[in-house]
Amino acid sequence: MKNIEVTEVYTLFEEIKELVKTGNQNNTVIQPEIELPDLSAISELSRKLDEAIWEIHKPVKTEHHHIFSIASSKVFIGVIGLCIVCLFLLFTVFTLRKENATNKDNDLKYRYIQMQGEIIPTGVFNLDSIFENRRDSVRMIRKQVEQHEKTVIEKAKRLERVRLKEQEAERLKEEAGRVKQR
Repeated sequence: MKNIEVTEVYTLFEEIKELVKTGNQNNTVIQPEIELPDLSAISELSRKLDEAIWEIHKPVKTEHHHIFSIASSKVFIGVIGLCIVCLFLLFTVFTLRKENATNKDNDLKYRYIQMQGEIIPTGVFNLDSIFENRRDSVRMIRKQVEQHEKTVIEKAKRLERVRLKEQEAERLKEEAGRVKQR
């Protein structure tokens, strides 16, 4: 360093003194330098926060157990309700099957009467007694009616073929008559 003279140093001190006095008179406060906080602690907290967020988003396995015990009033009422519904449905099915059987029998009676052509009141009474008491005879009646219906259908088909042949013959006669006229 240079050798500075004492008088120069003294003058510098005096100038500084003057500046300090004028600064105190102006009531200006000199701001100290702001210290920057340690940022390494913030990065550590950020890392811990990221780990906590990851733990929150991690799926949690949940198991549900359902136990149905007849001792529970809701289950007991449910079982009783289902039994009542099943009994009602069984009764309905039985009734409908009986109705269907009656309808089938009535259909067969109607077809049998059609096959006979006409029937007198005692014949209807006898037919009803056959359907009520002798189910074996009903099978025979069913076979007779089905055979009669097949015969009627075949007869209708033959009549239709004859009619079509007659129409064809008539058409051919008319065509032959036109050819002769030319």
